[in-house]
Amino acid sequence: MKQFIIILSSAILLVSCNGKHNEGKKLAGSIDSNVNDSIHQHTTAAGKAIQGASSEAVKAREWLIGSIENSLNKANGNLENSNEEAEEEVKSIYTTQYSAYKIDAINVDLDDGLTEDEFIEKWKGKYNTELAGVGFGFLVPEQDYGLIKVTHCELKNKTTDGFVFKVSIEDTSNHTKYNRDIKVVIAAKSFLIDDVLEY
Repeated sequence: MKQFIIILSSAILLVSCNGKHNEGKKLAGSIDSNVNDSIHQHTTAAGKAIQGASSEAVKAREWLIGSIENSLNKANGNLENSNEEAEEEVKSIYTTQYSAYKIDAINVDLDDGLTEDEFIEKWKGKYNTELAGVGFGFLVPEQDYGLIKVTHCELKNKTTDGFVFKVSIEDTSNHTKYNRDIKVVIAAKSFLIDDVLEY
């Protein structure tokens, strides 16, 4: 049932952003190169900061930057989805448990949602519910945002199953920055986001 809700939410988001599709085509070429340039700049700058960290942490950092920018920019129409992505089920960058937690946080005190007390009770042992971003979307609080760039991504610490990064996400169109601590866990041959502390 939770997977159905996640898939349904993703489908609604993609359909609602379809109107911006044509604008996204115009921007796609320049944004694709900007995203690649941004990842390269972040990688080069971070190389010095993460010298002591494992190569796995470097891979996780690169994956996180690319995943945040691609996921959010494709969701809002600033990047064009490939034919394969358009025809396949949208691949989540979040663990199933974190997705369920964040969906509960988004729906607190809404119809069919949990009350704030129920939300805290349900998730208090697994996540920091004070920094859940109650009532706000995944990674950025606004529903209508512009071009997203990760302007800072620094390894904060290593956990038993992954890494925590201190991340600054910028909405370049609206000149707004969001600071997040993001936990990334190793999943198969890649990574997934398992927690986001929203400050």
